[in-house]
Amino acid sequence: MAAPTSRDDAPAYMLRAQERRARALLEQPAERDEPPFMARARARATQRAITEMALPDAPPGRTVAFASETVAPRELQFPEEFRARLATAVDVRLIRHGQTQGYVTDGGLTALGHWQSHRKGQDLTKGLKEGDTVRIVHAPTARAKETADSLRSGIEQALSRYGIGGVTVEGPEPNDDFRNFQFWRGGVEMDVTAAFQDMALLREEHERRSTGDRPGWMVELDRFYKIQAAGGDPITSWLSTPMLYTEPPAIVVRRHWHGIVNELNRGPANLKLYMCGHSGPIRAIAASAVGHDPGEPQNVEDVRIKIYADREHAVLTYRGRGVEIELPTLCSPSWFAGSDALGPAVSAAG
Repeated sequence: MAAPTSRDDAPAYMLRAQERRARALLEQPAERDEPPFMARARARATQRAITEMALPDAPPGRTVAFASETVAPRELQFPEEFRARLATAVDVRLIRHGQTQGYVTDGGLTALGHWQSHRKGQDLTKGLKEGDTVRIVHAPTARAKETADSLRSGIEQALSRYGIGGVTVEGPEPNDDFRNFQFWRGGVEMDVTAAFQDMALLREEHERRSTGDRPGWMVELDRFYKIQAAGGDPITSWLSTPMLYTEPPAIVVRRHWHGIVNELNRGPANLKLYMCGHSGPIRAIAASAVGHDPGEPQNVEDVRIKIYADREHAVLTYRGRGVEIELPTLCSPSWFAGSDALGPAVSAAG
């Protein structure tokens, strides 16, 4: 099956996930195997989702599943012993970009993607207070940059609307540590979506001229995109299958942590760091913390990290589950020792 050359809708596996979430919201079983506070939170989120669908400024094509993803909070109520440490923790949000025009090129956002990002900025503003500094950084791609731009406009609008003063907003600014996972294309390292364009052109040339065996990088990338074309989840394959020409998930996770630590080291102490990036790295970070793949984030869904003042431990929260972790930049095993990209953060962390 040939891989697509363009796509502006969600892949089939994500559409199926949205349908499952919609059914789960509409089905209200008599009993759930969950604590009462979770049941109450679920009911409140469902009601907010239904209300959101009726708003006149909601985007076309809205569904219960989409509305719940854009309005339902995914925060946890932590025990008292955690709250003192969390009170002085730095708040980090790893936010997936908004809906994009396609994944086989470095495309920007759709109108809906801009709306999602603007709305996300408004939602995040509700947690800000006087004296906070918000720093917005993004991966060096068009869709991540445009998400960051719309996120800032939403924050600025909400600060005025809610009458919150004394908040400093920095950025957006690109940070190469937060780039998408990279692909090794014939001696050149590039974003996986950029590599697809080269592969599509060269594959056609190979087939037309019968120039012999395809290079290994082309075989691997073709296999990756055929999973998506068939309605599968290529990120699951990336997380679980050894690949020779694609940046490994463990390296991507450590690279992102390197970027987070460096941003925190820049200060100030009251920093709130909002990073707009890509689903693969964000999903890998969540998986490395919780011990399993928790699934694809929706557009502008985030992984929240509260980093303690000691800069050694943090609580990572994703989809209703919070895990206390040790920052991976504290150690430097031999298989990471040769990476120049990870050196500064490892040294800074000791």
